[in-house]
Amino acid sequence: MALLGHVGTLTHRRIVGWAWESGTPDVPVPLVVAIGSQVLGRCTADQYREDLEVAGYGLGRCGFVLALPPHLLRPRQGYEIAVRVEGSGLHLPGSPYVLEPAVRIVR
Repeated sequence: MALLGHVGTLTHRRIVGWAWESGTPDVPVPLVVAIGSQVLGRCTADQYREDLEVAGYGLGRCGFVLALPPHLLRPRQGYEIAVRVEGSGLHLPGSPYVLEPAVRIVR
């Protein structure tokens, strides 16, 4: 069984991507998003994406969007954000992802 996926959008307010397990191709993947041991949120990769269905990833229901509450992450700070499968702890390929500061102070 292989875990495939990608995070295409990573901001201080939103994380968008997809996750798919070849061993259970039509079962949505439950995800945990965290910084170290601090859980930022949970979501399920169950949103339909036609591009993923055409590419052969099950029925294409493997997209996810996690909206983060305002002020959870400070825009002047960077973070290493892990996206893992709930229960197994298996990381999405490329995880942890580096989120650069959105605001820089120039002196």
